[in-house]
Amino acid sequence: MREQLKNLTEKDYWVYGISESDFDHALTLVTEMIQARNEQYEVEAAKVRQESPDVAEDILDDVAYYRYTDNQYLWQFVLWRLQGLIEAVIAHQFVETQGAKKLFGLKAKLESLTAIGYTITAQEIEELLSWAGLRNAISHAPPEQYRPVSLTKDDIVEYHQFVKGLYLRWKSEKSAMPVV
Repeated sequence: MREQLKNLTEKDYWVYGISESDFDHALTLVTEMIQARNEQYEVEAAKVRQESPDVAEDILDDVAYYRYTDNQYLWQFVLWRLQGLIEAVIAHQFVETQGAKKLFGLKAKLESLTAIGYTITAQEIEELLSWAGLRNAISHAPPEQYRPVSLTKDDIVEYHQFVKGLYLRWKSEKSAMPVV
């Protein structure tokens, strides 16, 4: 490993810290990548259909399947990124553990968050922990190359709206909290 990468922390690369736009960027980036991949596929499919009309669908079935499976990995990236973002803002913007002991695990972060007055319902905690469990499962025991977890854009849009909504609520609550 290059020396520059050893012991790298957020202090080495954050200038302003995570903001609302970071949540949107993850979703937009992958949506645009998948759209470009789909457009590329359609161009190739039209060429195959023109050059080999009798076997085109047999050829394209495999190509379409591999494009679909690869896209699942892109949606997994968004899940991974959004989970990292929500945990980072809890620990570095709302709980602000600089100088204190680090919070390991989402449960510890959520406990600290609620202990200082931020709001989150039991149902929201359960939902957040479920998404974190999925992220952990596919991070620590990744799916096989051609059998990814079936995440759809709708799944990720739902999660994006959920975590971004939490972030915006907590940001609003922080601005209303008394300065100590």
